[in-house]
Amino acid sequence: MSTDHDHHRFATHSCHFMDAYHKGLNGKQAAWAAKKFRGHQVLPMTIMQDLNKAMVN
Repeated sequence: MSTDHDHHRFATHSCHFMDAYHKGLNGKQAAWAAKKFRGHQVLPMTIMQDLNKAMVN
């Protein structure tokens, strides 16, 4: 049985991936960003710099 909390987590996770793809990230980068910024609705504008610092390709 799912709860409202589960639905919210899924929605937030989905928003991360949609925002990441919109910003030009690939799947591996999107997964890294979704994990790193899990408490945020969207990814920061500095995401590409964050990826470069973490060396995620």
